[in-house]
Amino acid sequence: MPIMINLTSAEHGGTSLACGTHDGCSTDCDCGCPYTGMEEKGRVELIADVERRYPGEWLAFVIPPSEDDYAPERGMLVVHSADDAEVFAAITRITHNQVVHVYYNGALDDYLAWAEGA
Repeated sequence: MPIMINLTSAEHGGTSLACGTHDGCSTDCDCGCPYTGMEEKGRVELIADVERRYPGEWLAFVIPPSEDDYAPERGMLVVHSADDAEVFAAITRITHNQVVHVYYNGALDDYLAWAEGA
């Protein structure tokens, strides 16, 4: 499975080992989740730069709170693969309080063919 970083620990951009371990976690909590640490650790980059590196692949990003949840320009790439099933399996390991964007970074015709077969 192409998991790039450990998605269920502070290694995924958080600042504390308590990240995601209590019921009060939210997008503005102080548990040390990626929302409070991924920018500090330099894990956020322009989505357009990532798209150039991985054409024709499925991409999954965790979106920082400073970005528009619906049209982000920056994010933390957590997984990429040509196999959609691998990406969707990987994102099930992301803690519940994160905004995640998953999409196909390729030609519309390829995506439509995938959608018809799904």
